[in-house]
Amino acid sequence: MTSITMEKIKQLQVKKLEKYLKWFGAGIGVTIFFYLMLCTTRGKGRHERTAWVHWADSGQPDLFTVNSAVPADATPEKPFDWSKSPYMLAPGTDTSEKTYPKKKPEGNVKYKTIGIYDPKKEIAKSLLKTDFKQCEYSKCKMVDKVETADAVIFLVARLTRLTGVPTFKRKKGQIWILKTDEAPSRFTWFTSLNRVGLKDRFNWTLTHKLNSDLPQVYGRLIQRANVPRKDYDRIYYGKTRTAAWFVSHCPVRSRRRILVKQMQQRVDIDIFGNCGTMNCGQGQKIPGVMGMRLQADNETCLPMLSAKYKFYLAFENSLCQEYISEKFFKLFNDVDIVPVVRGGANYKSYFPPGMYVDASDFSSPEALADYLDDLGKDKARYLSYLRNKNKYRMVLDRPDWQCKLCRKLHIDKKIRRYSNVHSWLVNKSCHDPMDSALFM
Repeated sequence: MTSITMEKIKQLQVKKLEKYLKWFGAGIGVTIFFYLMLCTTRGKGRHERTAWVHWADSGQPDLFTVNSAVPADATPEKPFDWSKSPYMLAPGTDTSEKTYPKKKPEGNVKYKTIGIYDPKKEIAKSLLKTDFKQCEYSKCKMVDKVETADAVIFLVARLTRLTGVPTFKRKKGQIWILKTDEAPSRFTWFTSLNRVGLKDRFNWTLTHKLNSDLPQVYGRLIQRANVPRKDYDRIYYGKTRTAAWFVSHCPVRSRRRILVKQMQQRVDIDIFGNCGTMNCGQGQKIPGVMGMRLQADNETCLPMLSAKYKFYLAFENSLCQEYISEKFFKLFNDVDIVPVVRGGANYKSYFPPGMYVDASDFSSPEALADYLDDLGKDKARYLSYLRNKNKYRMVLDRPDWQCKLCRKLHIDKKIRRYSNVHSWLVNKSCHDPMDSALFM
């Protein structure tokens, strides 16, 4: 063969090789693409797992509205600063039940009297027994005559029973205090505040809102000085169910029941209480939130959750700013379960990461369910959540609100007045789930 022919053969071979490499490279690219897709979805119909929420002008998250994909359990670069959270106490804080600030010298200080507006005398009896002796300022006492009291507490739930406004003669300089521990969208109670002759008569507020005159939180967390040692292998392998939910009020503004039903199509969730079919303890249906506060549930239901379930749905009844109820805090009383939170508060600003799952990180209820399913089956990752969570414990808010009120009555000489306490409490405080398509 001539040298020219040999040269042509070489050129053809090079072209074939280039063509082969081109197709081979494309095949590898396609393979890698499908592999990555497989890693982000687990089987047919899986939804996008994680996403940061989009924040509306009200400062609240549009739950399940995708903005950009970010791992839900990613750890931020900067360590969590507990000092900026109103729900975290400084490590080493004395949290013993009877510990209060050092008492002030009293001398001839006049007693401050506090009345409870309770026309039907349904609840005042227990409050009348309040003992202020252990408080920093102890010269206060509860009285049953609101007309002559220095301050009067109005419970929002009782104001709904009025057809008009309180008719008793108000003592000059008397301080009116609005008290509620419920979210402002929880009931129709709060519409009763928007009455002429009532909405502009309050001086102080005692609510869950952090800008209240007397903020009242359901609990706080503190880092343990000594983290208890546990057999985490035994804990993990003893769990047989994925998630549990204790609930008594079914149709609520947050539409949590609809969300849970959609999640149940992907993962097992047992519902206890009035809205479900499961029982706790002696065959008794627990009465939701109130039941969780009872010692009987601390002895029966919480240990059952700790032993059997991997996750607890701490879904609030309302999506309201700074409203974090006992549903979350109760789980930090040595309960070996990971909270799944859904509410109007910005949990990431208040609590360290890696010890709870935030529903607002997910693009849909199905995506949240898939994540819980995967996390629960990954022993190492799941136990990392439990270990992080067990570094903290719950403590009650101290001093209690009665002591705080007594102190304020003695030292606060300014008497302000809300022009519209209903607007302060309700406006821009709560929101509905923003993506209605998720709840069709």
